[in-house]
Amino acid sequence: MKKNKLGYYFVQEFLKNYLSILLAFGLIIWITQAVRLLDLIGEEGNSIKTYFLYILTILPKFFSRISLIIFFISFVVTISKFEDHNELRALWFSGLEKKKFINFLLGSSLVLIIILVIIRCFIVPYFSNYSRYLLLNTGVGAIGPLLKQNNFNNPLKKITIYVGKKNQINELEDIILFEDNADIKKTIIAKSGVVINENNKNLLVLVDGSIQEERKDKKISILDFDKTTLDLSQYNKKTVDYYKFNEMLFFELIKRFKNKNDIQLSNIIGELNDRIVMPFFIPSLVLLACFLIITNKEVINNNLLKIIIFVYGILIIIISEILLDLSSKKIFASLFLYVSPFLFLIINWILLNYFLNRENIKS
Repeated sequence: MKKNKLGYYFVQEFLKNYLSILLAFGLIIWITQAVRLLDLIGEEGNSIKTYFLYILTILPKFFSRISLIIFFISFVVTISKFEDHNELRALWFSGLEKKKFINFLLGSSLVLIIILVIIRCFIVPYFSNYSRYLLLNTGVGAIGPLLKQNNFNNPLKKITIYVGKKNQINELEDIILFEDNADIKKTIIAKSGVVINENNKNLLVLVDGSIQEERKDKKISILDFDKTTLDLSQYNKKTVDYYKFNEMLFFELIKRFKNKNDIQLSNIIGELNDRIVMPFFIPSLVLLACFLIITNKEVINNNLLKIIIFVYGILIIIISEILLDLSSKKIFASLFLYVSPFLFLIINWILLNYFLNRENIKS
């Protein structure tokens, strides 16, 4: 019973380190990305509310993306901390065998695999899917800030607006608007205008100008006006108007995967591999970190050992990412990706048992 408590204590300390490091690095990456995504307001016309909701919903994606490498770093940090505080010796003096302790950690890693697969397959895609939904289904925010003077502006799809002058209250001068649709091409020229927001609609009020329309049959019509109002809400934002694979829900991916005629089947396979296969590298990383508790420190320098283990672990992660990238392009890469978690696990297990047996013989 006492031995189990000690094992659970180690897992508890590891989870504390893992979650704190994951949170720290995840937030740094997320904040950097949030700054980069300010273009969603400045160039794509989304409201501030939509922007903040969007960056909140993409937060789980960043945690998921760095979860594997943070897991390895946290495991090494936890073992090193226990070793520095002589807590590992306390475990051995309590009668806990190293091999049983390693098996316990290996079993615990299987539970973590299940949790990560669930998170990557269902929770992260749900939030990513909702983030795209926000961009696709919320209206344009303020159009005025998107219009720059002495410049051709493309704030929305299918229209280009040139503004000669503009003041701080969105009053415009020397306006030229081009609209390119499949059925009709339209050019509007106006001496002045103003952008207003009325009933949550962006309206462009134009004064003293003309509208030139060219239809498919090449007929051109010209209409002069004293004042006209153009509803800009009828135009779509420039945001990508489809869901990316990492934004698709799991069962939608499975449905498309079953359709062998899907022209994007290779990309679907790559996305499924990312969600399901990648967490299976965790047990091999656990065994790799366990070398810190069985290797004779008198034979090899402890700091050198940590460097070797860290480099080897990073190499495993890099190889897994390369195979993941190739798995959407080459069949053999997919097959090797499926085999490699177990291959690394077997190699590390054999080496670990070799050193454990040598240690037992010496003792």
